[in-house]
Amino acid sequence: MKKLNWLLLLVGLWLGITALAWGDELRLEPEVIAPGEVALARWIASGPTVGELRFNDKLIPLEPGEEGGWALLGLDLGADPGDYPLRLRLPGGTERPVGTLKVTAKKRPEERLTLPKAYVSPQDPAVLQRIERESKLLRQIFSVRSSVPLPTAFVLPVGDPMGSPFGLRRILNGQPRSPHAGVDFRSPRGTVVGAGGAGRVVFTGDLYYCGLTAIVDHGDGLYSIYCHLESLDCAPNQTVDLGTPLGRVGSTGRSTGPHLHWGVKLRGDRVDPLALTTLLGGKKS
Repeated sequence: MKKLNWLLLLVGLWLGITALAWGDELRLEPEVIAPGEVALARWIASGPTVGELRFNDKLIPLEPGEEGGWALLGLDLGADPGDYPLRLRLPGGTERPVGTLKVTAKKRPEERLTLPKAYVSPQDPAVLQRIERESKLLRQIFSVRSSVPLPTAFVLPVGDPMGSPFGLRRILNGQPRSPHAGVDFRSPRGTVVGAGGAGRVVFTGDLYYCGLTAIVDHGDGLYSIYCHLESLDCAPNQTVDLGTPLGRVGSTGRSTGPHLHWGVKLRGDRVDPLALTTLLGGKKS
Protein backbone atom coordinates (compact mmCIF):
# COMPACT_ATOMS: atom_id res chain seq x y z
CA MET A 1 0.00 0.00 0.00
CA LYS A 2 2.84 2.41 0.85
CA LYS A 3 4.43 1.75 -2.55
CA LEU A 4 1.10 2.43 -4.25
CA ASN A 5 0.67 5.70 -2.35
CA TRP A 6 4.17 6.84 -3.35
CA LEU A 7 3.47 5.92 -6.96
CA LEU A 8 0.22 7.87 -6.95
CA LEU A 9 1.99 10.85 -5.39
CA LEU A 10 4.74 10.84 -8.04
CA VAL A 11 2.18 10.54 -10.85
CA GLY A 12 0.22 13.42 -9.36
CA LEU A 13 3.30 15.60 -9.15
CA TRP A 14 4.23 14.79 -12.75
CA LEU A 15 0.73 15.57 -13.97
CA GLY A 16 0.76 18.84 -12.01
CA ILE A 17 4.08 19.92 -13.53
CA THR A 18 2.89 18.93 -17.02
CA ALA A 19 -0.40 20.76 -16.62
CA LEU A 20 1.46 23.84 -15.39
CA ALA A 21 3.70 23.82 -18.47
CA TRP A 22 0.75 23.31 -20.81
CA GLY A 23 -1.11 26.18 -19.18
CA ASP A 24 1.65 28.67 -20.03
CA GLU A 25 2.22 30.72 -23.17
CA LEU A 26 4.70 31.04 -26.06
CA ARG A 27 5.46 34.55 -27.33
CA LEU A 28 7.41 35.27 -30.51
CA GLU A 29 9.34 38.45 -31.22
CA PRO A 30 8.77 39.21 -34.01
CA GLU A 31 5.81 37.02 -34.97
CA VAL A 32 6.70 37.13 -38.68
CA ILE A 33 10.17 36.85 -40.23
CA ALA A 34 11.73 36.42 -43.68
CA PRO A 35 14.20 33.70 -44.69
CA GLY A 36 17.58 34.57 -43.17
CA GLU A 37 16.08 36.34 -40.16
CA VAL A 38 15.72 35.34 -36.51
CA ALA A 39 13.06 35.44 -33.81
CA LEU A 40 13.15 35.30 -30.04
CA ALA A 41 10.85 32.65 -28.59
CA ARG A 42 9.84 33.31 -24.96
CA TRP A 43 8.07 30.59 -22.98
CA ILE A 44 6.18 32.47 -20.26
CA ALA A 45 5.69 30.43 -17.09
CA SER A 46 5.47 30.87 -13.33
CA GLY A 47 9.02 29.57 -12.88
CA PRO A 48 12.08 28.31 -14.81
CA THR A 49 11.14 25.82 -17.54
CA VAL A 50 13.38 22.94 -18.58
CA GLY A 51 12.49 21.72 -22.05
CA GLU A 52 13.05 22.05 -25.78
CA LEU A 53 11.29 23.61 -28.74
CA ARG A 54 10.96 21.53 -31.87
CA PHE A 55 11.35 23.85 -34.86
CA ASN A 56 12.16 23.09 -38.50
CA ASP A 57 13.14 19.49 -37.63
CA LYS A 58 15.54 20.63 -34.89
CA LEU A 59 15.28 20.40 -31.10
CA ILE A 60 16.30 23.71 -29.53
CA PRO A 61 16.89 23.78 -25.75
CA LEU A 62 15.17 26.53 -23.79
CA GLU A 63 17.51 28.80 -21.87
CA PRO A 64 15.88 28.82 -18.40
CA GLY A 65 14.76 32.19 -17.03
CA GLU A 66 13.03 33.31 -13.85
CA GLU A 67 9.68 33.09 -15.59
CA GLY A 68 9.94 30.28 -18.14
CA GLY A 69 12.68 30.19 -20.76
CA TRP A 70 13.77 31.50 -24.14
CA ALA A 71 15.36 30.36 -27.39
CA LEU A 72 16.66 31.83 -30.64
CA LEU A 73 14.93 30.65 -33.80
CA GLY A 74 16.25 31.24 -37.29
CA LEU A 75 15.86 30.07 -40.87
CA ASP A 76 18.42 29.93 -43.64
CA LEU A 77 18.52 32.62 -46.30
CA GLY A 78 17.38 30.01 -48.82
CA ALA A 79 14.45 28.65 -46.76
CA ASP A 80 10.95 28.51 -48.20
CA PRO A 81 8.26 30.91 -46.95
CA GLY A 82 5.37 29.36 -45.04
CA ASP A 83 4.07 28.51 -41.58
CA TYR A 84 6.61 26.72 -39.37
CA PRO A 85 5.02 24.91 -36.38
CA LEU A 86 6.55 24.99 -32.92
CA ARG A 87 6.21 22.19 -30.37
CA LEU A 88 7.27 22.15 -26.72
CA ARG A 89 8.99 18.99 -25.51
CA LEU A 90 9.35 18.36 -21.78
CA PRO A 91 12.12 16.24 -20.18
CA GLY A 92 9.87 13.19 -19.97
CA GLY A 93 9.37 13.25 -23.73
CA THR A 94 5.82 14.64 -23.66
CA GLU A 95 5.32 17.00 -26.58
CA ARG A 96 2.57 19.25 -27.92
CA PRO A 97 2.07 22.15 -30.38
CA VAL A 98 2.48 25.60 -28.86
CA GLY A 99 2.59 28.03 -31.80
CA THR A 100 3.58 28.88 -35.36
CA LEU A 101 6.28 31.13 -36.78
CA LYS A 102 5.17 32.76 -40.02
CA VAL A 103 7.84 33.22 -42.70
CA THR A 104 7.20 35.53 -45.64
CA ALA A 105 9.21 36.16 -48.81
CA LYS A 106 11.45 39.24 -48.93
CA LYS A 107 12.76 40.98 -52.03
CA ARG A 108 16.53 41.36 -51.84
CA PRO A 109 18.62 43.95 -53.70
CA GLU A 110 20.75 42.94 -56.68
CA GLU A 111 24.27 43.87 -57.70
CA ARG A 112 25.94 43.24 -61.08
CA LEU A 113 29.72 43.16 -61.30
CA THR A 114 32.26 42.43 -64.02
CA LEU A 115 35.48 40.94 -62.66
CA PRO A 116 38.47 38.98 -64.03
CA LYS A 117 37.43 35.38 -64.69
CA ALA A 118 40.18 33.94 -62.49
CA TYR A 119 38.90 36.06 -59.61
CA VAL A 120 35.34 34.76 -59.96
CA SER A 121 35.95 31.12 -60.92
CA PRO A 122 39.39 29.80 -59.94
CA GLN A 123 40.70 27.06 -62.26
CA ASP A 124 44.00 26.17 -60.59
CA PRO A 125 43.65 22.58 -59.22
CA ALA A 126 45.67 23.48 -56.12
CA VAL A 127 43.36 26.41 -55.40
CA LEU A 128 40.26 24.26 -55.93
CA GLN A 129 41.62 21.64 -53.53
CA ARG A 130 42.29 24.34 -50.96
CA ILE A 131 38.76 25.72 -51.30
CA GLU A 132 37.31 22.23 -50.80
CA ARG A 133 39.45 21.58 -47.70
CA GLU A 134 38.41 24.89 -46.18
CA SER A 135 34.74 24.33 -46.98
CA LYS A 136 34.86 20.94 -45.24
CA LEU A 137 36.59 22.48 -42.21
CA LEU A 138 33.96 25.23 -41.92
CA ARG A 139 31.12 22.72 -42.22
CA GLN A 140 32.64 20.74 -39.36
CA ILE A 141 32.97 23.85 -37.19
CA PHE A 142 29.41 25.00 -37.79
CA SER A 143 27.95 21.53 -37.19
CA VAL A 144 28.87 21.63 -33.49
CA ARG A 145 26.24 22.80 -30.99
CA SER A 146 28.33 23.49 -27.90
CA SER A 147 27.25 24.15 -24.32
CA VAL A 148 28.71 27.68 -24.35
CA PRO A 149 25.98 29.90 -22.77
CA LEU A 150 24.02 31.83 -25.38
CA PRO A 151 24.71 35.58 -25.21
CA THR A 152 21.98 37.85 -23.88
CA ALA A 153 23.44 40.81 -25.80
CA PHE A 154 24.72 41.09 -29.37
CA VAL A 155 26.16 44.26 -30.91
CA LEU A 156 27.90 45.55 -34.04
CA PRO A 157 31.62 44.70 -34.28
CA VAL A 158 32.52 48.17 -35.64
CA GLY A 159 30.80 51.55 -35.72
CA ASP A 160 31.36 52.34 -39.40
CA PRO A 161 28.85 52.70 -42.26
CA MET A 162 27.54 49.55 -43.89
CA GLY A 163 28.19 48.54 -47.46
CA SER A 164 26.78 45.38 -49.04
CA PRO A 165 23.74 44.16 -47.06
CA PHE A 166 22.80 40.64 -46.05
CA GLY A 167 21.04 38.70 -48.81
CA LEU A 168 22.35 40.87 -51.67
CA ARG A 169 21.93 38.92 -54.92
CA ARG A 170 25.17 39.08 -56.88
CA ILE A 171 25.47 38.64 -60.64
CA LEU A 172 29.16 38.20 -61.48
CA ASN A 173 30.09 38.37 -65.16
CA GLY A 174 26.46 37.69 -66.04
CA GLN A 175 26.22 34.57 -63.82
CA PRO A 176 24.11 34.43 -60.64
CA ARG A 177 26.16 33.64 -57.53
CA SER A 178 25.29 32.72 -53.98
CA PRO A 179 23.61 35.64 -52.19
CA HIS A 180 25.70 37.67 -49.77
CA ALA A 181 25.60 35.75 -46.49
CA GLY A 182 26.74 38.57 -44.24
CA VAL A 183 27.02 42.34 -43.80
CA ASP A 184 29.94 44.43 -45.07
CA PHE A 185 31.20 47.50 -43.22
CA ARG A 186 33.18 50.23 -45.01
CA SER A 187 35.76 50.41 -42.22
CA PRO A 188 39.21 51.96 -42.73
CA ARG A 189 42.20 49.65 -42.69
CA GLY A 190 43.37 49.01 -39.12
CA THR A 191 39.98 49.58 -37.45
CA VAL A 192 39.64 47.43 -34.32
CA VAL A 193 37.00 44.68 -34.71
CA GLY A 194 35.17 43.66 -31.52
CA ALA A 195 33.32 40.44 -30.75
CA GLY A 196 29.59 40.79 -31.37
CA GLY A 197 28.81 38.80 -28.25
CA ALA A 198 30.36 36.72 -25.49
CA GLY A 199 31.69 33.32 -26.46
CA ARG A 200 34.78 31.29 -27.30
CA VAL A 201 37.10 31.64 -30.31
CA VAL A 202 37.08 28.36 -32.26
CA PHE A 203 39.05 29.34 -35.38
CA THR A 204 41.66 31.83 -36.50
CA GLY A 205 43.46 31.52 -39.80
CA ASP A 206 43.80 32.40 -43.46
CA LEU A 207 41.04 31.26 -45.83
CA TYR A 208 41.06 31.57 -49.62
CA TYR A 209 37.87 33.58 -49.92
CA CYS A 210 37.68 35.20 -46.48
CA GLY A 211 41.37 35.95 -45.86
CA LEU A 212 42.41 36.29 -42.23
CA THR A 213 39.34 35.17 -40.31
CA ALA A 214 38.18 34.77 -36.72
CA ILE A 215 35.17 32.64 -35.74
CA VAL A 216 33.48 32.86 -32.33
CA ASP A 217 31.21 30.15 -30.87
CA HIS A 218 28.32 31.68 -28.90
CA GLY A 219 26.69 28.37 -27.95
CA ASP A 220 24.02 26.00 -29.33
CA GLY A 221 25.16 26.41 -32.95
CA LEU A 222 25.37 30.23 -32.96
CA TYR A 223 28.62 31.45 -34.58
CA SER A 224 29.86 34.85 -35.71
CA ILE A 225 32.44 35.17 -38.49
CA TYR A 226 34.84 38.10 -39.06
CA CYS A 227 36.59 38.14 -42.47
CA HIS A 228 39.29 39.98 -44.48
CA LEU A 229 41.20 41.01 -41.35
CA GLU A 230 44.64 42.58 -41.63
CA SER A 231 45.76 41.08 -38.32
CA LEU A 232 44.41 38.88 -35.54
CA ASP A 233 44.30 39.78 -31.84
CA CYS A 234 42.75 36.54 -30.59
CA ALA A 235 43.56 32.84 -30.50
CA PRO A 236 41.62 29.55 -30.58
CA ASN A 237 40.01 28.53 -27.26
CA GLN A 238 40.17 32.13 -26.01
CA THR A 239 37.09 33.24 -24.09
CA VAL A 240 35.82 36.62 -25.25
CA ASP A 241 33.33 39.13 -23.91
CA LEU A 242 31.11 41.59 -25.72
CA GLY A 243 33.46 43.89 -27.67
CA THR A 244 36.71 41.99 -27.00
CA PRO A 245 39.16 42.91 -29.82
CA LEU A 246 39.47 40.07 -32.34
CA GLY A 247 41.61 41.77 -34.97
CA ARG A 248 41.88 44.73 -37.31
CA VAL A 249 40.15 45.49 -40.60
CA GLY A 250 42.10 44.67 -43.75
CA SER A 251 41.66 43.43 -47.31
CA THR A 252 42.92 39.86 -47.19
CA GLY A 253 41.40 37.00 -49.18
CA ARG A 254 39.08 37.72 -52.08
CA SER A 255 38.59 41.41 -51.42
CA THR A 256 38.73 44.54 -53.56
CA GLY A 257 39.54 46.90 -50.70
CA PRO A 258 39.59 47.30 -46.91
CA HIS A 259 36.32 46.31 -45.28
CA LEU A 260 34.88 43.95 -42.68
CA HIS A 261 32.62 41.10 -43.71
CA TRP A 262 30.55 39.97 -40.71
CA GLY A 263 28.52 36.80 -40.92
CA VAL A 264 26.45 34.67 -38.54
CA LYS A 265 25.49 30.99 -38.61
CA LEU A 266 22.68 29.65 -36.43
CA ARG A 267 22.59 25.84 -36.28
CA GLY A 268 24.03 25.70 -39.79
CA ASP A 269 21.70 28.34 -41.25
CA ARG A 270 22.86 31.63 -42.77
CA VAL A 271 21.14 34.42 -40.84
CA ASP A 272 21.36 38.21 -40.84
CA PRO A 273 23.68 39.54 -38.09
CA LEU A 274 21.60 42.72 -37.94
CA ALA A 275 18.52 40.68 -37.05
CA LEU A 276 20.42 39.49 -33.98
CA THR A 277 21.50 42.97 -32.98
CA THR A 278 17.89 44.12 -33.34
CA LEU A 279 16.75 41.49 -30.85
CA LEU A 280 19.68 41.52 -28.46
CA GLY A 281 21.27 44.96 -28.63
CA GLY A 282 22.15 46.95 -31.70
CA LYS A 283 24.95 49.46 -31.15
CA LYS A 284 28.69 48.96 -31.02
CA SER A 285 29.92 48.36 -27.47
